[in-house]
Amino acid sequence: MSSAALQRQVALAAAALLAVLLVVVLDRSGGQEASGATAQPPVSQAEWESATVGIFGRSRLGETTACDTLLTQGTLGIAHPVLLCGVDLVVSYRGHEVRTEVIERGNVGPESQFDLSTALADDLGIEKPTTIRWRFAG
Repeated sequence: MSSAALQRQVALAAAALLAVLLVVVLDRSGGQEASGATAQPPVSQAEWESATVGIFGRSRLGETTACDTLLTQGTLGIAHPVLLCGVDLVVSYRGHEVRTEVIERGNVGPESQFDLSTALADDLGIEKPTTIRWRFAG
């Protein structure tokens, strides 16, 4: 994993931690309001990121991933070296957006930040490693 990709992952993790801490603080202070007004949930401010992606799964059909997902011709998902299984993401390529999730953990292609399943790549119209946009689903 490149230094820039690692720094980006650390920054995303730090932002997520800060968001959780903010929610905890707001939740605790919410019970002390005199007006009795209901606190509004925090609004997701997920921003689009760019990532170079590859494709995985062509040679692994019928196998089960580290996230316990059976890879079939129709399995939509991504392989990511850091994110936990089941994390929801939105990926976009040439204006086409697809909501998906992490279905595989571990190594990805040498030039990739993460990899798309064959079905997800087909759905997006991707045939080879390329750059896409992605964000956490909110």
